[in-house]
Amino acid sequence: MNVIAPRYALILVFALLPLLKSSAAVDLFVAANGNDRQDGRSMAAAFGTLTRARDEIRQLNATGLLPAGGVIVEIAGGQYAFTNTLALTAADSGTAVSPIIYRAWQNQPVEILGGRVLKLSQFSAVDTEPMLSRLDPVARGHVLQTSIRGLGLQHAGPYPAVFSDSGGLFELFWNGRRLPLARWPNTGWSTMKRAIVNGDAHTPGTFEYRGDRPDRWLNNPDVWLKGQWRVPWEDPAIRVARIDPASHTIRFAAGLPAGIGNKYSRPAGNGQEPWCAVNLMEEIDQPGEWAVDFATQTLFFWPPAGAGELMVSQLDQPLIALQGAAHIQLTGLTLEASLGDGIVVENGESDLVAGCTLRNLARRGVVLKGRRSGVQSCDMYELGEGCVYVSGGRKADLTPSENFVINNHLHHYAVLKAMYSPAVDVGFGGLPNGGGFTDAVGIRVANNLIHDAPRDAVLVSGEDNVFEYNEIYHCGFGSGDVGAFYSWLDWTIRGVVIRYNFIHDTVGGVNPDDGAAGSLVFGNVFAGSRTGVWIASGPDHRVINNIFVKDQGPVFGMDDRGAARGYATNSRLHAAVLGIHADTSPWVERFPEMANLLATHPELPLRTKFERNLIVIQSGGPIQLKMSPEHQADTNLLVARDNFVTATDPGFGNAASGNYDLKPDAKVYQKIPGFQRIPFEDIGLHCDAYRQVLPPEAKTGRYPAAAPGKAGDRNFGT
Repeated sequence: MNVIAPRYALILVFALLPLLKSSAAVDLFVAANGNDRQDGRSMAAAFGTLTRARDEIRQLNATGLLPAGGVIVEIAGGQYAFTNTLALTAADSGTAVSPIIYRAWQNQPVEILGGRVLKLSQFSAVDTEPMLSRLDPVARGHVLQTSIRGLGLQHAGPYPAVFSDSGGLFELFWNGRRLPLARWPNTGWSTMKRAIVNGDAHTPGTFEYRGDRPDRWLNNPDVWLKGQWRVPWEDPAIRVARIDPASHTIRFAAGLPAGIGNKYSRPAGNGQEPWCAVNLMEEIDQPGEWAVDFATQTLFFWPPAGAGELMVSQLDQPLIALQGAAHIQLTGLTLEASLGDGIVVENGESDLVAGCTLRNLARRGVVLKGRRSGVQSCDMYELGEGCVYVSGGRKADLTPSENFVINNHLHHYAVLKAMYSPAVDVGFGGLPNGGGFTDAVGIRVANNLIHDAPRDAVLVSGEDNVFEYNEIYHCGFGSGDVGAFYSWLDWTIRGVVIRYNFIHDTVGGVNPDDGAAGSLVFGNVFAGSRTGVWIASGPDHRVINNIFVKDQGPVFGMDDRGAARGYATNSRLHAAVLGIHADTSPWVERFPEMANLLATHPELPLRTKFERNLIVIQSGGPIQLKMSPEHQADTNLLVARDNFVTATDPGFGNAASGNYDLKPDAKVYQKIPGFQRIPFEDIGLHCDAYRQVLPPEAKTGRYPAAAPGKAGDRNFGT
């Protein structure tokens, strides 16, 4: 059996390496203390802005004088505050022999900022009523205030009635660190006692709260509560209409489409729905916290100890945007302190973002839509949403995009929008329930280190996409229906290869949810109590030659929910299949099972294989089937064979330290003839032209291995 990737899976990273200095290349120089009236041909005569360098390249293009060696824009170290997006179009493009490179000069720290610096001298003490009495007693004498209008700040609220991200409010940063918006509780959550009115899209909900903390907010007309009001994969913030301390109830000012209260325990809910209050000056109780009073347009802030630079994000558009631009490279830059995305590439051709740092953004790091373009060896963290959103190619005729996301360190993301904000989104679109699906064909995601996020590591969709050599841990503990690799409700997902990944101490391994189809899961290592593979009624999955290490089974699960939920007539599932004309080329040759799929009960997990896997568990069985007896007996659904289950070490290099490489004489080679060694040494980050040094273990948070979940919780299914 050939388990190597289908066509287009091994996408070569072609010629997108640092441009060697060519005698024909033109150098342009930019410095923070430069001047746009200079010629920009030396650092002594540097331009003052990247926009001026862009315009110089645009003029070279227009006159046909783009040199054969391309143009290198050398950017001196310093801070570059953007009040508008640096927009690059087709007029700013390079060519294969004349690329355009914007890079940090001599690896100096170049910071591209979407914010502005505030001085503490622009603040005054809070020493008058009624604001003073609204402060927590511990904060009095420490909190400063300033007029937002007086400073000319934008994006100061108020929030929308319902939101799931930053709500459009600016953020504060101190010495490059995001400062916490005041909330209660400071960490963790309160819980609803019970739902009184579930409500709906037109009727706001009402719930009974615990304790008496909300009584402190009665004089604040702008209270928003954020919570998982109905299910653990939705966490909107909702404006409060009324707090009644006599009845301990809170009534919202807006409704949610499906109301509040756990959907499985209606009408009262389950009494465990988590929630918190956000942006309340009454809850500033420690250094670094801040809040905006929308009614008076006042910013309140408790400064951290010591000297520091206070910055407020202001730009709400991408810092850098490429639209129809080709052969442009952005290398060695740091982008931060913005309310928008870092870099957006639309209809790009052979563009590269490499060796960059994207942090402290309210939205995403890089959005990449194009061909033969990639994100390589970047660091992304403290992002409000996800890190890399990549799509491209053409689904109708399976034309590959050849885009890639390789060797990136992606961590501590989704800090403002927790749900559906992954490290890597391949065509899923960043919306719940696949609401943003876009064509994603022939994309490679490899050698990324992904960790510490509330939900998914990778959202999967599309065709002929390869996910390999990634290490993933500490994701998913803030949500439900989650996966290190998660896909949803699409029978046209085909040719997806998930191989040679190390998935440990995280939630939900590989979870094709609600009928998502078409994956080969080969040669991965799953370790930890909540990892595994769960097939939620989707057809054509193969789980082969993997290693599962858990204290207790199962490691693999499958259900037949599609029968009970009516997937056989689901309009979305059917429309996707009908839209590809599966009985015509190239679909009929590439995926012949699709031609008659709709006539073969695709609502069931047809042709599932669980074979030749090494399973190390101390107790329990390896497989769990949540299916009717009739479906469990149906041999067209699951083939499970030649798996080796053991409670003892089968020959790992050093499992105690996280080394699950198999020794040459490991028992599994006798128990499963033909079992292929997993190239453990090739998993994760490596040094390349853009990543000269690997992050030290102390900064990865990998060890100790204990994950942040609840003790004894072994649920990994969707």
